[in-house]
Amino acid sequence: MRIADAHADVLYQLRNASSTYAEASFLQAGYQDSLKAGVSLQVFALFAHPQLSPGEQLRQVLEDIGRYQRTMINTGYVQPIFYREDLFSSVQPVYSGILSLEGAACLYDSPEILQALFSLGVRGVGLTWNGANSLADGCREERNAGLTRAGKQIVSMMEELQMWIDIAHLADAGVFDVFSITNGIVMASHANLRKIHEHPRNLTDDTVREIVRRDGWLGLTFEASFVAKSEAGLEDFMRHVDHALSLGCERHLGFGSDFDGTSHALQGLATVSDYPKLAERLDKEYGRELAEKILYGNFLDFLSRQLPSRKTEFASIH
Repeated sequence: MRIADAHADVLYQLRNASSTYAEASFLQAGYQDSLKAGVSLQVFALFAHPQLSPGEQLRQVLEDIGRYQRTMINTGYVQPIFYREDLFSSVQPVYSGILSLEGAACLYDSPEILQALFSLGVRGVGLTWNGANSLADGCREERNAGLTRAGKQIVSMMEELQMWIDIAHLADAGVFDVFSITNGIVMASHANLRKIHEHPRNLTDDTVREIVRRDGWLGLTFEASFVAKSEAGLEDFMRHVDHALSLGCERHLGFGSDFDGTSHALQGLATVSDYPKLAERLDKEYGRELAEKILYGNFLDFLSRQLPSRKTEFASIH
């Protein structure tokens, strides 16, 4: 079964590596292992540590985009996805990639910088990491404030560009603000369910229901500390899958592994090579049709709804 993964920190891990993407055996989501596991669509996160200045964060993000283009696209390892037409441009399965931004302090509150990153292929943005920045509070910020004026302006620009709004790291007040100021699709690239495991990075049932109502998307993640209190494994993870489905996520559920960004490995889902075991379990538990939707089809449908059309972009330029 084909697999789509909505969040991996491969580019962050390759930043100071001596080996190329195809040769990097140390990666949790390495190229060769991804192909063997059936991954055919990968979202590559652009992450710079929030302790850095916004300027240094922007430099690292731009360098990662350049490295992605030079060593992954130009070499033919990855087929880039920019527009919805790109999703169906190949007759046979290929390994496709999309860029997303995790933490947006590098934008300097500037819609123009956001526009520039869009032009370079970035298609989704999470406003924060765990702490606060000039746009919003993250989920680990005790203040639990919402979006700032600049954050609301950036979200409005994202809607205009048809970039997806990723609420995975936002504080609850920020999630509420996003729902208040937008009417469109919202997604969470890598987050689990607070009802199953109480954790600030996990989502409430009301948030998940709102994602479903808006025809958005939820990617459950393999970071063990978001799954259970201790010694988390596949059985614990399946409780999150079950609960998400009970909230109406049959057409809105998938996975954002957080491979190469996890702090605690999930037993049985520690690397991309474990995806086939998850696929087998989903097939056994829910049947082939629903398993294929969760593994790949739902995210493809989400991208079909969310990504801009190349025809629209061309028309706006001319």
